[in-house]
Amino acid sequence: MGIISKIISFILYFLLFSVALIVILHFVFGFQYVVILTDSMQPEINPTDLVVTRPVSPDELHVGEVVLYRVEIGNATYKITHRIVGMKTDSSGRFYYVTKGDNRNYTDPWRVYPEQVIGKVALVIPKVGVVWYYTPLIVFGLFLVVIASLAYDLAWLLLEEEPIRPKSRKADLLVLRRKKIKVYHYKH
Repeated sequence: MGIISKIISFILYFLLFSVALIVILHFVFGFQYVVILTDSMQPEINPTDLVVTRPVSPDELHVGEVVLYRVEIGNATYKITHRIVGMKTDSSGRFYYVTKGDNRNYTDPWRVYPEQVIGKVALVIPKVGVVWYYTPLIVFGLFLVVIASLAYDLAWLLLEEEPIRPKSRKADLLVLRRKKIKVYHYKH
């Protein structure tokens, strides 16, 4: 195996491992992946950064933590990543969070109730959001290439057999002579 094929194989296996890790973290542990589109969280989180959030219970959240939450504005639901700057109770006694973007001079005009919180920011990966958001077909295509490559490798390993060599009478005679077995030739 040449050096180039080893490098390609390593890259493909790394991509497969990465995709598997992303899928497992999402479906098994509830992690969410969000691309930041605005500058509201600069300088800590920039546009095109990929944010990874993990699910949390409301009692784990404190002032100063960055969370991902859903908010309805008009007829649309948005996912927003902002910092918790306060915790309050409304007139009916329901607890809610006050949030604000780091790059804003004002708090958000809505209340964020615990059931709206999707998760707490666990990791920020700079600039990866460009690939994640703007070229999902390329990511999916890479995933398919990796899967196809691994399926090919697996099929090759499972189906590979010793090549069948045509039997030669001469070869058989040599084996028999080595074993000192007398061979009689009959003419038909």
